[in-house]
Amino acid sequence: MGSLPVGRLLKKMSMPLIISMLVQVLYGLVDSLYVAQLGGNALTAISLCMPVQYLVVGVGAGIGVGVNSVLSKKLGEKDGSGVNKTAGNGFVLLWIVMVLFAVLGLTVIEPFYMIQTDIQEIRDMCISYSIVLCVCSFAAFHQIMMERLLAAIGRADLTMIPMLVGAVVNIILDPVMIFGWFGLPAMGITGAGIATVTAQAVAAVAGLFLNLRFNHEVHISRKVFTPDLPIVGEIVKIGIPVALSNCLVAVIALGMNNILMGLSPLAPGIYVIYIRLQSFVIMPSSGMSSAGISIIAYNYGAREKERIMDTLWKSLRVNAVIAVAGILVFLIFPAQLLAMFNASGEMMEMGIQALRFIAAALLLTTTTQILSGFLQAMGQGTASFIVSISQAVFLLLFAWLFAQTGSTTLVWLAFPAMEIIRFAIAAIMVRGTYRGKIVTLQTVQAG
Repeated sequence: MGSLPVGRLLKKMSMPLIISMLVQVLYGLVDSLYVAQLGGNALTAISLCMPVQYLVVGVGAGIGVGVNSVLSKKLGEKDGSGVNKTAGNGFVLLWIVMVLFAVLGLTVIEPFYMIQTDIQEIRDMCISYSIVLCVCSFAAFHQIMMERLLAAIGRADLTMIPMLVGAVVNIILDPVMIFGWFGLPAMGITGAGIATVTAQAVAAVAGLFLNLRFNHEVHISRKVFTPDLPIVGEIVKIGIPVALSNCLVAVIALGMNNILMGLSPLAPGIYVIYIRLQSFVIMPSSGMSSAGISIIAYNYGAREKERIMDTLWKSLRVNAVIAVAGILVFLIFPAQLLAMFNASGEMMEMGIQALRFIAAALLLTTTTQILSGFLQAMGQGTASFIVSISQAVFLLLFAWLFAQTGSTTLVWLAFPAMEIIRFAIAAIMVRGTYRGKIVTLQTVQAG
């Protein structure tokens, strides 16, 4: 973390994450393809369930990133006791939130979807699917935590294993649970939810084994679970803004579904198709951002300014190449992409325009993600949250304004318009962080 050339270190840590994330995206895509075979209402239900999915993953990611950042910083400071307490207190926070999600799943989900749609079939599918995700949120939470503990010690290569295990299990179980293969009852969209949480649980067990076998920096004992308010405060300071940032994606999905439903019943289906497809471009930048958080946080604790900035610039350059390649695919092959989802003629016509308009913003989307990761690693969780909240505010604002014209085509322009503003805000925040924290590091070293 502190001596390997940054380029090699970033490749070593990010490539396993990128590969495993792409596999996860693949099983998310496969999941949607299988569900689409159940009919248009099932695809609409998946779109309406996205806010709940994002909420579960977002909260887990927030705690995981908080633990990741604080633990990496403690490692850089050579604070062994702080490393162990950070891990222990992270688990305590995780368990508290896990119980809250189970309660919410049993009490809030049904009335939530009662106001989302009056189509009984869609409503029933949404309720059953979301209850499974919430009540079994412990699976997703523990998978994320196990992976973050490995990433924090510089073993991002190992995080690929539980991710791959989970992806493979989910791909295998999806058709079995959805369509009732091998004598099992066909459970439809509920089966998709059960397959997902089962795969997450298996991945969490794989992650636990890897931590016990290879994580020699973190030692878990009963005493590390004793609340340590300063450490909890550090985790929460970084984790809550990150969780809220991720949860804003749920707000965006909810708002966009409502806006699009008012224009065309096909539009939410196109939206969920794009979300699945664009993840193949977003995930590489997410992998580099996750690896960069550990590298930057470690070197910030070790007061290595050059390695911090080198990590940032190399991440941005590699990300640009990937994003441009993704944009070209969306611009050249939109019809082929939509055909995978058995798009009708009307959906094909609408979807081709949507994919091309939204894809134009992918370079800004992924670049801003890298910048947000830098802010998180530097302990600037609030700044990262501001960047994220700007996404929700401006996307929904522009989408609502364009929707007033009655044109679904214009609504897709809300994505590039929002990304321009979000990138500008992120660049300003990063510049301020550099001047306020990185330059100061150089002054301390010089003294």
